[in-house]
Amino acid sequence: MTPPPPPPSANQPAASALAVPHVHLIGVCGMGVGPLAIYLRREGWEVSGWDDAVKPPMSTLLHSAGVSLVPFSASTAPLPALVGFSSAVNSDHPQRKIATALGIPFLRRGELLAKRVCDKHLIAVCGSHGKTTTCGMLAQALLAAGVDAGYILGGLYRDETVPPAHVGSTPWVVAEIDESDGTIGRFSPEITVAVNLDWDHPDYYRSIDDLEAVFSALFRRTRRAIFVPDCSERLRRLAAGASARVVVVPVDAAASFNVINEHIALAVTRYIAGQTGTPPLGRFNGIRRRQDVLFEGGTLRIMADYAHHPTEITALLRHLRGNMAATASLTAVFQPHRHTRTRQYAREFATALVAADKVLLLPVYSAGETPVEGGSTASVFSAANNDPRFALLHDKCGWDALADTALAAAKSRQTASHARDTLVFIGAGDIGERASAFAAQIRWSALAHDFPVGSRTTFGCGGRCAFYAEPDTLDELRALLREASERALPHCLLGKGSNLLVSDSDFNGIVISPRLPDWSSIRLEPPRLICAGGASLRQIAVNAAGAGLEGFAFLEGIPGTLGGALRMNAGARGACIFDRVESVKWLDASGVFHESPRAFFSFGKRDCPELHDSVVLEVSLIASGCGDPDDLRTQMRAFADRRRASQPAGRSAGCAFKNPPDGSAGRIIDSLGLKGVAVGGAIVSPVHANFVVNAGSATATDIATLVRHVRSTVFSKTGISLEPEIILLGEQW
Repeated sequence: MTPPPPPPSANQPAASALAVPHVHLIGVCGMGVGPLAIYLRREGWEVSGWDDAVKPPMSTLLHSAGVSLVPFSASTAPLPALVGFSSAVNSDHPQRKIATALGIPFLRRGELLAKRVCDKHLIAVCGSHGKTTTCGMLAQALLAAGVDAGYILGGLYRDETVPPAHVGSTPWVVAEIDESDGTIGRFSPEITVAVNLDWDHPDYYRSIDDLEAVFSALFRRTRRAIFVPDCSERLRRLAAGASARVVVVPVDAAASFNVINEHIALAVTRYIAGQTGTPPLGRFNGIRRRQDVLFEGGTLRIMADYAHHPTEITALLRHLRGNMAATASLTAVFQPHRHTRTRQYAREFATALVAADKVLLLPVYSAGETPVEGGSTASVFSAANNDPRFALLHDKCGWDALADTALAAAKSRQTASHARDTLVFIGAGDIGERASAFAAQIRWSALAHDFPVGSRTTFGCGGRCAFYAEPDTLDELRALLREASERALPHCLLGKGSNLLVSDSDFNGIVISPRLPDWSSIRLEPPRLICAGGASLRQIAVNAAGAGLEGFAFLEGIPGTLGGALRMNAGARGACIFDRVESVKWLDASGVFHESPRAFFSFGKRDCPELHDSVVLEVSLIASGCGDPDDLRTQMRAFADRRRASQPAGRSAGCAFKNPPDGSAGRIIDSLGLKGVAVGGAIVSPVHANFVVNAGSATATDIATLVRHVRSTVFSKTGISLEPEIILLGEQW
């Protein structure tokens, strides 16, 4: 028998569309309530909220959307007109008790969502697993196809620049609806998208028949169309009696969940828009906590996935196996979610997990449930029938042993005979946080310590840094920046080391030298060049000349990479790099991604403050015009000849000082007779007075002392304060 939806609370508002000035949401940092809060705020509602675990990234997104994260009490003024809450928030939660005592109407997340979209053309995405991924795909596919549909996810996009909720300009709204608490019965969609159906939530549905009845009723309430995959006989059968059109999407039953989800999302897009965009899925690049790569280094990859049903786990491990080398090993750390689900599926969990070479079982994440007999991790372990691959992971010694094994792999050198092993954390509880903390522990333990980074600079001398890393993925780079920020550890990005002096007293921070794929790539899209942050300035000039693009010849002879050039707005012959910038993709000091137009940056002569502690990923440079490639190459050769004639050939960092307003640092230094002045092995170049050269045996202390001597002499003789152009790492000028 199908369980009826829970009756409305005595203080629950009527089932009409809501129009309230202020809603307060409990559990607002959760993946279900958070995106709904952002959607309501963008619609113009006053939204506040609270969560027992206020933490990023959701808290950051909520703050940016204007959602105030504050608890409310009887003294709060004005009181909210409505309180919404996650179904995981129990009736004895203090905030719910206050709402009840004050007589404030309250609704669960699903009920509030249903009321909010009852006057919209709802595209409801439902199913046992894959709802968030399919919803995210469909939302971006519709936008790419020209349909400005609103959407409300039950999670976060992997790309932080894509919000988890959007208020569109059309009546269409894409939202995932959840069957776990019965609120699925509140929806009457325009279109229903059912991705799969397995028996789950045994705490609410006593049998698969009960769950089927709920989906069958949803299909009957659907007004226009129902989309189901042809590989699901169950969904096809349940949809057969509905009055709405049933669209059976052809997919390969052996395909991965993501492939099936993509086929369904694109089929719905074609139905609504009559076409798909380019690219078909628009800005979709994945959902967080779905096959997240948390660390890659040595012979180790650490991943995390939200899978918490046997079918999902089977699909996940099959996918990972299919993308691993035959010689690599697969270790799964599994945290069962809810005691009732564990009791129901203990044997199925054990069967699904045998696809791994080693299985470590964590205690059950209760999600507020009271323990039930047969609902502990011991039941899964017992169902494995003494399989030696299974072990209980329940104490510090177990975690330490896992960390030791992982660290050894992270420090190992990857060779053709040993591809990366995979350690995957699986579950829907707090295992994602545990996985992130574990990956951070391994990442920092595996870093090079006390590294002689001074030898990597163009000066060829200098001290060491506390930590050194060469991340080879964007995720690793972002994680290092984020964790360095959390540790309050200073960082420095190292490109070619052409503008850097590392103090002999060392740098108590981390130096990061990215080794990302295509880190030095240059792509021609006339009149633009799309260049990675590690692209050589000279190669940019060479590529531009070859394509007949004007405005880049001045880069000939300037050492370094594009990222470093933007940080200091490098230039020569009256031109600077920002003259050619159209837009920049970059990471800030905390690893947060930004894509900004030229007008965003407050660049000046030899400086761009916004990029001081940032990483430039990609830049769109635009030419000033078109010219003859041979003429441009001739111009570049002339610039190169002048540089060779006027600049020293020794080891230096380029110009030591920025030119003062209406003046030349080199001429001022020369006029004071400082050419040839030396400290130890460092000398003011006799060729160009604005160059300090390592004559062969200079220390960083020699160079820094000479720079300071020149600076103080110029100031005492002329009153001009020269600003060093060289970055001094580990000290202040």
